[in-house]
Amino acid sequence: MSLDNARRFVEKMREDQDFRNRALQTQGSENLSSLLQEEGLVFDQKDLVHAMAECMEQLAKMNCS
Repeated sequence: MSLDNARRFVEKMREDQDFRNRALQTQGSENLSSLLQEEGLVFDQKDLVHAMAECMEQLAKMNCS
């Protein structure tokens, strides 16, 4: 479940400009954690790294086509 949330976070950062702006303007890890909890996006650092790696692989495949 945590990995799914990390995947949703990565997707939301790519596709939802309002969410991306709110996340980027958040100061401090506690405030960012609160924003993510409000959005139902609870995950750990390991899952975030995994989700980001998956995203990078997908982008690489798209650029190779």
